[in-house]
Amino acid sequence: MRLSGLAVLLTLALAPAPALAHAFLDHAEPRVGSQVKPPPRTVQLWFTQGLAAAFCQVTVAGPPGFGGAGPARPAPGDNRRLIVDLRPPLPAGVYRVRWRALSADTHVTEGEFAFTVRP
Repeated sequence: MRLSGLAVLLTLALAPAPALAHAFLDHAEPRVGSQVKPPPRTVQLWFTQGLAAAFCQVTVAGPPGFGGAGPARPAPGDNRRLIVDLRPPLPAGVYRVRWRALSADTHVTEGEFAFTVRP
């Protein structure tokens, strides 16, 4: 009996641990580093795993005259995507998007990227 218990413990100790995933940015629209015309109405961010959207943050900074951005909201039916509405005016120039995501497994990731609105 003792030997079989030890064998079970040894097997569990040597078994691979499950990987702890993080929600990293998979892609965005407008695309990272892209140049767009006309200006987008939204910024959308897709992540590699589900999010706790209520605890995620996205900010968008733009050139002088930019009308600002609303808060990040979850995409309907897709817990891996956030949507940020952009307020006009959206003048030509560089826009910087900073994000902080809390994944469903409680890990936090963050990053930033830029896109350009062409004249």
